[in-house]
Amino acid sequence: INDILDLNKIEAGKMTIERIECSPCRIVAELVALARIRSDAEGLSFRIEYPGSAGMPETIRTDPTRLRQVLINVIGNAIKFTNHGEIRLIVQLVEQDGEPLLQFDVVDSGIGMTGKQVATVFDPFTQADNSTTRRFGGTGLGLTISKALTDSLGGRIWVVDTQPGHGTRVRVTVATGSLDGVRFIDDPESATEVASDA
Repeated sequence: INDILDLNKIEAGKMTIERIECSPCRIVAELVALARIRSDAEGLSFRIEYPGSAGMPETIRTDPTRLRQVLINVIGNAIKFTNHGEIRLIVQLVEQDGEPLLQFDVVDSGIGMTGKQVATVFDPFTQADNSTTRRFGGTGLGLTISKALTDSLGGRIWVVDTQPGHGTRVRVTVATGSLDGVRFIDDPESATEVASDA
């Protein structure tokens, strides 16, 4: 029901997006806490990686609620469609056309998709096939909503890589807003752990 209501708001142009100062490490900590409950229940490993050498901004300006909504959906799908192995959330700061973006890659070792499935994965009420709906459930709206939200957050979402039987890599980017004067955290892994304990 919530997915359908969100889609209706998006289509009517009534989905409100905030731009407030927030901590990316705290957002990741909240995601990790939620994801590990689900991944542990499924017997999957879940880990977070910060590969960028420049560290992470202490704060960015975005809509943390909508960003969490997108990432919870993508991570939830990764867990849902992975029978064994691991899920990785890879977070780094990147630049596009001279503008900073926060980039999240969700990588799983799950069932993967065909090229035909990838072509329709962001269409409303679409899942890979009827057997997917029967086996895994869901409305088929989560990624449609996520695409609209990432567009509104100054970024995008797309499937970077996938292969049937060998997992999927989905990338989400969002604009950070200006980082002028923002302090950078050299050890975001530790900052995420501290935020998890807070």
